[in-house]
Amino acid sequence: MKKILLVAALLTACGGGSKSVRSSGGDDTPSWLAQGSGAYITEAGKKLQGVGLGTQSDPKSRRRGADVQAAQQLQGTVNALATGLAKMSESTKENASDEIGAIARRAAAATSHVRDHWVTPDGSENALDQVELGAFKQSIQSSDGDDKLKSEMVNNVDRAFDQLSKQ
Repeated sequence: MKKILLVAALLTACGGGSKSVRSSGGDDTPSWLAQGSGAYITEAGKKLQGVGLGTQSDPKSRRRGADVQAAQQLQGTVNALATGLAKMSESTKENASDEIGAIARRAAAATSHVRDHWVTPDGSENALDQVELGAFKQSIQSSDGDDKLKSEMVNNVDRAFDQLSKQ
């Protein structure tokens, strides 16, 4: 019985978090909503992010729609980063840019998470999907692929990120 109460207490304490739905009602609109999708430097570090919008009337469908769109927007940002990395690559492999893109997509998929939601007064919902650059680098290193190419990507990712964040 004590174990059940402990588990229930932990679940209650750990519930919510940053994935809770916040209703906009004033000046507390999150900064990520104004930023939109792209590459950003925050107090917590460098991040790639995608912001999605769900407008369905059913709350579950609306959230799912916002999450899917945020993931798609994030994927576009990851693709732009991979393009920058491919341009910086010194590899002479014929398919290096394709392999760089594939490694970047796998690394992002392993580290991206929907971090927040925001519901507007009109009932639409925004979602934030984010990848922290440090986790992205680690994921590149552990991803399948050519070791030399992965090492080159890790060495160039900060420079590619900086170029992307200026666009």
